[in-house]
Amino acid sequence: MRSTSDRPAGPPAPERARTETVRYAVVGVAGILLTVLLGAVVFRSGTPLGLDAGWHRWVLAHRNPGMSDVVVAVTDTGAGACAYSLAALAGALAAPRWRRWWLGAVTGVAALLLGQLLRTSLAVIVGRARPPVADWITHPSGFAFPSGHTTTSALVAAGLAAVLYRRARRRSTRAAAVAVPGVWAFAVGLSRIYLGVHWPTDVFAGWLLATVLAVACLPSLGALLAWSGQIGHTRRGRGRGRG
Repeated sequence: MRSTSDRPAGPPAPERARTETVRYAVVGVAGILLTVLLGAVVFRSGTPLGLDAGWHRWVLAHRNPGMSDVVVAVTDTGAGACAYSLAALAGALAAPRWRRWWLGAVTGVAALLLGQLLRTSLAVIVGRARPPVADWITHPSGFAFPSGHTTTSALVAAGLAAVLYRRARRRSTRAAAVAVPGVWAFAVGLSRIYLGVHWPTDVFAGWLLATVLAVACLPSLGALLAWSGQIGHTRRGRGRGRG
């Protein structure tokens, strides 16, 4: 007879089925919206849509130096050392056994790198130009669609939210685990529009791409970390048995 500890952990089968259905629906809707947006941008050869031009003009008319300094500080957290450190932290916290935190950290960074590689490849294929240089407050690089800072921060936020939500025990703590990373990623995305370096549809595309990648891939990353933890535990157990 199998003991209780031998039974597979996780939610009941009906709940898992509902979760999978929701996951597939989110990936499908986000993927369709991203495809439609991509098609519109390519069809117009990258020229801004009416929504882009209108929002861009409104932002230019409402910027001020004090707010600009704050927005630059916010946007700087959406890429580079800060973003990759947060990705490593999310991976380390997701590791099933604390002694293997380094494997989780490496997995988090590697996953973000792969996501950025896909995002960069898409940006090069589309080749969309940014808004006029005269409108920039900061100095970006590369093509505009989809936004790199937006995609990066949204992917990191999704990873952090997933692991913090899973570790939280109280409902209020779980709400904060999702809200805080989400608000941060949302602010980073909006900052790219405010700074004049992206059209709004670049940012929308970044959010959609991050949604597809995160919802589709995070369960697999979690399963990979769980499997690696079980392998390490089994090897240590065999080593003690030989001793």
